[in-house]
Amino acid sequence: MEIRASGSPWQCLGWAILQCVLFVLVLPLGTALCLNLSPLLTLALISSTLVIEYGAAPVGIALGLPPAFVLFVIVIVALGVILLLFALFEILGESSVRIARFLKNARTRVTASPFLTKYGIYGVVPGVIILGIYVCPPVSWVLGWRRDHAIILMMAGYVAVSLFTILISTGIIHLITGEY
Repeated sequence: MEIRASGSPWQCLGWAILQCVLFVLVLPLGTALCLNLSPLLTLALISSTLVIEYGAAPVGIALGLPPAFVLFVIVIVALGVILLLFALFEILGESSVRIARFLKNARTRVTASPFLTKYGIYGVVPGVIILGIYVCPPVSWVLGWRRDHAIILMMAGYVAVSLFTILISTGIIHLITGEY
């Protein structure tokens, strides 16, 4: 899932940006073109997702894009952002002695708490819903949680809330509950 280059921090940064562009632009626009959907509307949805995250679902629905496509785009864009943030923080941690020292101290404090060590990572599920995709990766990184587990949990929370938002936007929840 992740492209990682070894070498200088600049090479790693280049790979991280390339990976982000793939997830944020190439995959959504390529899919839109394959499905004969408007690239401009797709760019509007991508831009909305970068700003208001899963709140972009109603924007995509209002633009007339299919709900499944809206879900795909907002999820793939969020994944691209999350991967970029983890890569950026890793580059910072490896290239700065001060940050590496800060990380060591923070992670030592976390491991001192058995509760945080065992269950803390599960907080990213509601965290991504409440705080968003720009907050949870740095918190996960600082606390030293496994990146793959953190990404899976963040994406699970993000997909759930995105799906719920799309269901609300399309009125399906009203049909299920019988309220009009």
